[in-house]
Amino acid sequence: MAEKLIHIFKELLNLVCPQKCIDCGVPNVILCDKCLDSFPPPPFFGKQGIFAATSYDDEIVRKAIRLFKYRGVKTLAAPLAELIRRSLDKARLFSIFERSLASVVIIPIPLSPKRLRQRGYNQSELIGHFLSDRLSVRMEADILIKIKDTPSQVEIKDRKERLKNLQGAFAVKNPEAIKDKIVILVDDIITTGATLNEAKKVLKQSGAKKVFGVAVAG
Repeated sequence: MAEKLIHIFKELLNLVCPQKCIDCGVPNVILCDKCLDSFPPPPFFGKQGIFAATSYDDEIVRKAIRLFKYRGVKTLAAPLAELIRRSLDKARLFSIFERSLASVVIIPIPLSPKRLRQRGYNQSELIGHFLSDRLSVRMEADILIKIKDTPSQVEIKDRKERLKNLQGAFAVKNPEAIKDKIVILVDDIITTGATLNEAKKVLKQSGAKKVFGVAVAG
């Protein structure tokens, strides 16, 4: 009943304030296919097994991520996940996993319990859900956990301080679930890569066979 009421409310809201593409303004979609295809390639791709779908320098990319991450526009999760999927496909990266999909698991970068309470949702987990569906790969959101409430990486400019900030921040709750698995780590933004690299290290130490990091922008 509650879900039905939420659906009705969303439909009414769309009638009053019709959804439109945040870039070109085409109606009935938050981010259209044409605009997704127009996003620029990232400044790096494939460094240390970490991949970004597009460049954070692009104004609309920044707008999309900020709306999604800080303004609660969760409908952006689907197109941002699709952006990652297209990027992986263009670079033929998913072909690495296709012959052993049963061994692949998607894991989102977790938030600390405090940050999750403040925001109300984990943006990387929302992207991970849609990416999991598009790639037909299972997602596990409770294996990698954040055990240390660290300051936002955005607030720290020095690379060494960023790395230090994340040391000991992650732990693996159930190592058996990733033993000999290929893990695709999902995040929203790559800056120095410190977050994904620290998470990769912890997962490898816990028995993962290979770990790749993917993000919307870098």
